[in-house]
Amino acid sequence: MKSTVKQISLFVTASVLVGVLFLGIPRLAAQQTGPPILGGANNNFNPPPCDYTDQFYQDNGLDPTQLVGRFGSARQTGPPAIFPGQVNWVADTNCSNNDPNRRNFRILATTGGFSDDNTGNPGHFISILAFVVNQTAFETSYSRTVGAINGGLDGDQQNAGSTISVANSLNPRGISMQSIVTNFEAYPAPTQKLANGTFAMNPCATDMVSPLAPATPCFPVNTVNAVFTPSLRQDWRFATNRNAMDGSDNNCISTNTSVCPTYSDSPFGYFCDDLLGMWINSYFWFVVNPASPGFAKTTCGQIMNSMGQQNGFTPDGTPIVTTGTELDDQLEANNCAAEGQLNTDGSDGGAIWLVCPAIPDPTAGAITLDAFLDQARYANGFPQNLTLTVDFLSLQLFGVLPNFLGAEQRSQLNSEVARATAPRTSSP
Repeated sequence: MKSTVKQISLFVTASVLVGVLFLGIPRLAAQQTGPPILGGANNNFNPPPCDYTDQFYQDNGLDPTQLVGRFGSARQTGPPAIFPGQVNWVADTNCSNNDPNRRNFRILATTGGFSDDNTGNPGHFISILAFVVNQTAFETSYSRTVGAINGGLDGDQQNAGSTISVANSLNPRGISMQSIVTNFEAYPAPTQKLANGTFAMNPCATDMVSPLAPATPCFPVNTVNAVFTPSLRQDWRFATNRNAMDGSDNNCISTNTSVCPTYSDSPFGYFCDDLLGMWINSYFWFVVNPASPGFAKTTCGQIMNSMGQQNGFTPDGTPIVTTGTELDDQLEANNCAAEGQLNTDGSDGGAIWLVCPAIPDPTAGAITLDAFLDQARYANGFPQNLTLTVDFLSLQLFGVLPNFLGAEQRSQLNSEVARATAPRTSSP
């Protein structure tokens, strides 16, 4: 690990009201007392997120020409960027220097979300690189040889190399990429309140309509815009089966029975098998109208009010859902909510899968000083989840989460959080 202390003028991005305001903090590094904290902003050994190369997409079974809204090629402005001149990504030659599997476009838009582990903690920071809207984006055939040696240093080394391949949609393990990534669920929550104020209780997708509520009026899910944060009623939730590097998935993939008495390659590990960081979207919505007469006295009304008192309410008037238990065992079990996935043949038109890798370790440089937080907000612009704001600014300014900060750094962080959540009085 290298520690590099730089005396620079820092600019931090902080979310405010309807946008993200750049705040100048002159020579913040020089203001810190004592040595830089371990893993802090001056110990930048975790690279920030960048888009993948075309070759890496292909090596992992995905056709890059079928990606929709790919960062580095599209969506430089517009959601999640909001104010004029704000951009979602920038060109950066350090990307490929840090990782040859990345192309030179660094991602500034950092999306926050809940870890769906029944704790309700907003522990995810991800980068929504692109959308996949049809299963045809998954390769049916592909082959590339790597590691071949012909001659070597002494002129007598030969190695035919190894082949990265996809045949009949299957990798050498006999598993399709589509099967792997469908094990990892992301939960978008599209706004259900329409422009005219009507509360729609089902999505505009025939194969997703819940029989518990009228099919019309419906809320749109037929474009990728439906999962842009301004179109969501709350922050994302992400499944927790993310990392099996510690062996917690009990996988054993050797064919040697003395090594693996029982062969197992599932459940898959997010950082081990899903190398593109993909998720399948499981949309969830409410099939009851919280504004209907007498709703508060119904079973759903009581459940939703109690949940909202604990987690907060969305601009739709529905409670913020932070865990799988809340959705499955409280809301869906009592016919208050439903969830579903778009048709994989692309007929629904919306975002079926996301290429949105979670940042493995958001400390020590992974959240850069020009990045900004993409999160859900109330109508007045205040963040729905202040913890996400605080964690993001702490990582951005100091490279660590708030519980690792000293007293002076906490004071600086509090000041920046106050500035980031204050009403904006002028254009950025």
